[in-house]
Amino acid sequence: MNFDQRCCFAGNFSGGARCVRVDLHLHTLADQEFKYSSKNREDFVRAYIQKLKERAIRIGVITNHNKFDEEEFEKLSEEGVKEGVLLLPGVELSVNEGRSGIHILVVFSPEAARTVHGEVNSPIEKFLANAFVSRPRFDDQGHPCLCALNLEETIQKLDEFQVPYFVVLAHADQDKGFFKELKGSRIKDFLKSGFFRTKILALQDLAYEKYKLDWQMWVTEIAREEGRDAINYRPALIRASDPKKLAEVGRRYTCLKVGELSFEALKFALAQHELRLQPGCVFPVQYPHIKQVTADTGKMLKEMEVFLNPDLNNFIGIRGAGKSALVETIRYVLDLEPKADVDYKNGLLQYAVGSGGKVALDVYARGQSYRIERIYEEQPKVYREGEYIPHLHPREIFPVVYYGQKDLQKQVESKPLRMELIDQFIQEPLSAIRQQIKSLEEKIKEKVNTAEGLQKKVARKQEFAERRAALEEKIAVFQNLQIAGKLKKEANFKKDELALERVESFFLNWTDGLNTFKNEASEFYTAVFPLESAENPGLFKELKAILEDLFIFLNGKVKDLEQAIQSARKEFQRIRESFQAEKEKILEEIAQIKRQINVSFVSPDDYGKLIKELEQVKVLQKELERYEGKVRELRQQKEQLYEELQRLWHQEWRARNEKAGEVNSAQNLIHLDVLYKGDKEQFLSTLQNIFQGTGIRRDRLEKVARCYQDGIEILRALDERERFLSFGFTEKEWLKFYERAREQEKLLGLYRVPDALEIKYGGQLISKLSLGQRASALLILLLSFENIPVIIDQPEDDLDSQTIYRGLIKELLKLKRKRQIIFATHNPNIPVLGDCEQVAVFRFGDNQIEIDEGSIDHKAIQQSIVEIMEGGREAFSKRKEIYNQWIS
Repeated sequence: MNFDQRCCFAGNFSGGARCVRVDLHLHTLADQEFKYSSKNREDFVRAYIQKLKERAIRIGVITNHNKFDEEEFEKLSEEGVKEGVLLLPGVELSVNEGRSGIHILVVFSPEAARTVHGEVNSPIEKFLANAFVSRPRFDDQGHPCLCALNLEETIQKLDEFQVPYFVVLAHADQDKGFFKELKGSRIKDFLKSGFFRTKILALQDLAYEKYKLDWQMWVTEIAREEGRDAINYRPALIRASDPKKLAEVGRRYTCLKVGELSFEALKFALAQHELRLQPGCVFPVQYPHIKQVTADTGKMLKEMEVFLNPDLNNFIGIRGAGKSALVETIRYVLDLEPKADVDYKNGLLQYAVGSGGKVALDVYARGQSYRIERIYEEQPKVYREGEYIPHLHPREIFPVVYYGQKDLQKQVESKPLRMELIDQFIQEPLSAIRQQIKSLEEKIKEKVNTAEGLQKKVARKQEFAERRAALEEKIAVFQNLQIAGKLKKEANFKKDELALERVESFFLNWTDGLNTFKNEASEFYTAVFPLESAENPGLFKELKAILEDLFIFLNGKVKDLEQAIQSARKEFQRIRESFQAEKEKILEEIAQIKRQINVSFVSPDDYGKLIKELEQVKVLQKELERYEGKVRELRQQKEQLYEELQRLWHQEWRARNEKAGEVNSAQNLIHLDVLYKGDKEQFLSTLQNIFQGTGIRRDRLEKVARCYQDGIEILRALDERERFLSFGFTEKEWLKFYERAREQEKLLGLYRVPDALEIKYGGQLISKLSLGQRASALLILLLSFENIPVIIDQPEDDLDSQTIYRGLIKELLKLKRKRQIIFATHNPNIPVLGDCEQVAVFRFGDNQIEIDEGSIDHKAIQQSIVEIMEGGREAFSKRKEIYNQWIS
């Protein structure tokens, strides 16, 4: 395997930059201190690489004492390539510094290990020869000797060879270590020299607390003297194995985020260790993220496959290259609605995916992997480990924050839409509250409808009173003519007939009610089962038996009732038939009495009818009294439901307010206030719609909106006539207001006055800021929430460069390892200064999108940024100048 293959074998990771284990201090069989039972070099090479693989070490540096064995390194490196382990050449050099010398690790780029054609020695060997000159590298016992150079001279000599390298101070607080061998004054000289963070990139195993405190004190002192930030003097603190036998190889390591397995990526990660070094082990990412997007279409996304990183992802390319098409495709698969330019985005989707096209997202959420697929113009489908899960919507397992082009701008400008900024991050608690609200609203509507129906009946009270008076007056005529007594028997039979009709109605209602109860009980019983428990099977078995016994008991009682009703109804029919027979007996008698009555202006036939109708009116009047009581009871029930509804509205506000508090405590730039029912403009607009056509002036309604928190409070205050008159209402206006409010109780009482979200950016209300500053505030706000993925197309629109530097980039760097961010962008500062883990470079040709992927570490990606994005080269220059400032 040639040199180019060896140093470039890893290429990019499929998902961009990732955390890997690195061990920068390794010894091998070529070092006298390293002990291995077998002298067989091939066995050793295989065993050594397997030990690194077993310990999950992806980058290692061979740093034998004062020597470099090119042949051994070649064999180890080749074996490492086979197992996905990158080995870099290096040396542990004994530098002539301090009381008895210090050990440093010099890590070289791979080309330093290669003997160039025509040369005798590799650059590493040449350096070692210059470092020792005529001095021996080892004493008689094989212990490493000091080279001829001190630390400063060593760095100067390394620079002369013009081979990429960096220095690590080995076992810094142990014998031959930087802190053990040097005094404070000498260490401060090195701090002033400028070597730290430029040449010396790391301190190995600085564990002794006293040295840590001394180091911090010296760094602070020198930084103050030179007027620089202390961060400029702090190299990475790493751990490494420094093995003396095979079992110790890789036992101590450092976790670094790198975009590829290469010397350049390793060096850059150490140089930006605040961003790239992860304490402890490399744990799998636990927050939700999209792992991969694949498309099977005949359109512009034909055969597309994009791997995404759990952290920052940037889609870059010239306009029209397809970035927005992919963003909108992801949005479509997740079944999210665009907020602006709906026709354009749907058209773009048809052009990108097209009829029959299928796109799939492989996602991680809730501790497991899912696949979400969608065929164009069909519903999305969710799979878990290859198994389709019917009726499961993507948002239930994988909520995201999505903003397409101009969506963010629309939300900036729309006051009602701002609340979505919070609501989209608390969907689960809000959903639970809103389900309760919906159920409560149905109950209130039912009560209002019932009350309205009863109120219409109660409103006939005067009508029945008048009808009764008229009937009694007509009956009085018969009494005055002294013929009522003669017709009394018929009248009594009419009353009895009416009573029998009521009994018949009673049996019908009982039968219907019993059937309804039986059906509902059966449905409820079926809904309870199956009753199973993995943890408490005995208890659930007992509960099942109890419910079964209860159901059997109820069924028995229902059958008993049905039989009792049927039996009673038979007896009723018998009695009714007997009554009918008695009635037949007196029909001739009554007819004879009527023939004897000789009054021209009244009909004897009318008396019985009048008596029966009067009895019916009296029954209805009694029912109205019962209805009036029911209306009063319904009003009390409605009041309790309204109170519960207001409690849920407040609970909804509390969930929003708690989330706002979390955002406020997480950063200092944005401050949120959620004002309970604070959108009075919307409340006033709703009142105007409800009372439209009544002639009530707007200023009257404004006072009502200011005085009362919601429609429920208005309904409660309707009888307070004097209060409304104090608002300027005339008597006529108040009556109209009263009547319309009662008519529209469901609309008025169930209207939720919106909460208002007040946003301050840098201490100023967002309404007083420019459009660019508003967009900046909302964008930073979006990045401050939770850990769900954020997908935004061109977030830099309307943002000024200072906002990107001081706000957006700083937030992106803080959010590393917390949430997935996907930006389609034209601004090079976002991927470059944001230290992007995965950059997807879009190119469009032959009606198809082509995508190259890699982290910001990858040279080809860097070159694409410079070529495609205006200001790309300046962005990389800016990174070199100021990256320490954003971290601090």
